[in-house]
Amino acid sequence: MEILSCEDLSFKYNGEEKPALDGCSFSVNSGEIILLCGKSGSGKSTLLKLLKRELSPAGEKKGRIFLFGGEQDRLSDREGAEMIGFVMQNPDDQTVCDKVSAELCFGLESLGVSSGEILARVGEMVGFFGIEPLYDRDISTLSGGQKQLVNLCSVMVSGARLLLLDEPTAQLDPVAAKDFLHILHRLNDELGLTVIIAEHNPDDIFSSCDRVLYMEKGRTEFFGEPSKAAEYFSSHGLAEFLPAAAKIFSGISDSLPLDVRAAKLKLEKGFKPDMTVSDSESPSGEIVLKAENLWQRYEKNEPDILKGVDISVRKGECLALLGSNGAGKSTLLKALCGAEKCYMGKITLFGKKLSSYKNGSLFRNNTAVLPQDPYAMFAKESVAEELRENASEEQIKAVAGRLDIEELLERHPYDLSGGEIQNCAFAKILLSKPKLILLDECTKGMDGFRRKELGEILGELKGEGVTLMLVTHDLEFAAKYCDRCALFFDGKIVSEDNSRQFFAKNNFYTTAAARSTKGFFADTVTPEQVREKLLAQRGADDE
Repeated sequence: MEILSCEDLSFKYNGEEKPALDGCSFSVNSGEIILLCGKSGSGKSTLLKLLKRELSPAGEKKGRIFLFGGEQDRLSDREGAEMIGFVMQNPDDQTVCDKVSAELCFGLESLGVSSGEILARVGEMVGFFGIEPLYDRDISTLSGGQKQLVNLCSVMVSGARLLLLDEPTAQLDPVAAKDFLHILHRLNDELGLTVIIAEHNPDDIFSSCDRVLYMEKGRTEFFGEPSKAAEYFSSHGLAEFLPAAAKIFSGISDSLPLDVRAAKLKLEKGFKPDMTVSDSESPSGEIVLKAENLWQRYEKNEPDILKGVDISVRKGECLALLGSNGAGKSTLLKALCGAEKCYMGKITLFGKKLSSYKNGSLFRNNTAVLPQDPYAMFAKESVAEELRENASEEQIKAVAGRLDIEELLERHPYDLSGGEIQNCAFAKILLSKPKLILLDECTKGMDGFRRKELGEILGELKGEGVTLMLVTHDLEFAAKYCDRCALFFDGKIVSEDNSRQFFAKNNFYTTAAARSTKGFFADTVTPEQVREKLLAQRGADDE
């Protein structure tokens, strides 16, 4: 039964000439999981917000939306609130209460549900989600993954039949992301919930969704089964939207595997094992950043966040700091630039103690920081106005072309998508001409093509002698573009190696390509590395 359809849906934001949606048409059946994908700015977030009337942005809308057998306008406010759930990208953007228990009850209390029924419905859903240990906790003490589970639970308590999710795993570590998606599939399997999820990392949902909806420039360019979507992406130069398993075989095989299990079977049937270990170079060059025995806590009587951290980064190197939500990675990044003060330990930048940099000298053509919330870097009415504070028009034009943000310069920063604001924030950083860049979740909200462009720019910066350190949950990005990776656990670094060996020796905290080739190839951790070996074997066989 059809639960949702859009007919020639178009939308233009106030003050904008180009439409965010342009004749978008599709329909969704009850109980389906729909993966919504497309480049940053393709209209995905706009579409989802229009489907949730309470979140509809200001602007000019044309076309029709049908929900639950009738036009959207026929739904009462109560029906819209109860029957359509929405989970945002940033867990903190959706919480309104201090306590988990209060958050779970808030929606039902707003709808005037009796206290007895509220308790029964909350108790049932908390049990289904398995989050009883969190019920009496302060939300501020939860990890990002736990907050997102609470947000999802609070939506489902109201009895949602259609769930809309806008990149819900973008800020979650890989383990928390898998847990979140597992609960999502349970809701679909056991409750028949209809799900539309916008997601830039397709590996954990591509093979298990019912259909893939691909958007480009506000239009629905493809809508079909995952296997057909894989063929479409492969044949139309859109391999960045493929899961890693399919990306490996794109252009090599007609039938594309969609998950690790299928990729392993395909390797075993058509190729030969090769456990040759690749040569690796040790980092060289002068040490630009060095931290020794760092200890930090936010309150005197609270547990330590940093527990004797030691780390160093060399000139022209890119180091990725990995680990679970709440492990202390962002705290370390803040400590390294002086935003947080450690009560013990030593930090040296460019051969000088951090404490010796006075009156903002650290950030004058020296060090730059991209925070976890890039919107915090913008206070002006447009992106261009913000960039003009520290750069000429010629410099802005050059960096805008480099990052492909020319069309965003006159936009208000808060009207941009997550991927778009990340690019604009990075532009602001590049204009300051730093020698050291610290980045906190720099690929958050970016589609595969934007991540590839960013990775190439990081490579160019390294070639110019710029040193980079980034905190990320994006294992695929770290494997491909970072020289070294370090695993942060329990307040300190517990594992560190060059990227290839780091992911090759891990069993769980690793890439899909590494899991696909474990025990078959020695140290292939990116789709490109696997393809290189496959093509070499294919060439040898042809000879």
